[in-house]
Amino acid sequence: MSGKSFHQSLLRTLPLLLLAMLVSSCAIINTPAHKEKVALSHLRSDATAKYATFRAEKKWRNKTYRNEEILSLANTENTKVIISIKDQRGILLVDQMVAMDFPIASGKPNHPTPLGDFKIREKQQKYGSNIYGKIYDVTGVVVNAQADSKKDVIPEGGRFEGASMPYWMRLTDDGVGLHTGYVPGHPASHGCVRMPTKITPVVFARVKIGTPVEIVQLFDPASLNKKK
Repeated sequence: MSGKSFHQSLLRTLPLLLLAMLVSSCAIINTPAHKEKVALSHLRSDATAKYATFRAEKKWRNKTYRNEEILSLANTENTKVIISIKDQRGILLVDQMVAMDFPIASGKPNHPTPLGDFKIREKQQKYGSNIYGKIYDVTGVVVNAQADSKKDVIPEGGRFEGASMPYWMRLTDDGVGLHTGYVPGHPASHGCVRMPTKITPVVFARVKIGTPVEIVQLFDPASLNKKK
């Protein structure tokens, strides 16, 4: 083939090659997997912006954050709980996106909540402590409203009644867990993490035995970008 003929052939073929490349690129862009990846990226960016706006509000620690769109994607396979001791906050993550941020009450200085990585080991919707509660005398009068069954004596004919811990999610063998309880805005428990009445059932329904729970001194939202 002469140089002129080759050149003419190339000119005729080049548009077809470019068209084939364009069609191939469009096919890749339009695949379900690619669309899902782009949608997730947009969702993550939007969720990050909304959460940043919440954290920038005054007195955000007194409020509860809920991203309903992210929460609707939650199931027992894609969730994680983070407890921030210094802020007295609990965070429910869904695929590393913040679905909820809510107030909690961790352990008092003499009964601190342990830091570290845990997993939910037990779930019970109705649960009562076998350590902390009230002691009644034989007539049914409370004689010790802050009783420790391991230390305090039950009067003859009296009884010990464990403190109610609804929506119990155990973290340790020695009785530390997440549950519904009084949340006064500061550490107030014997080591457990108390959660508000309206929050605990939502979290309880979206975790399972084995769901990770990370208890840290202070949660840094920027850390989520490093753990994708």
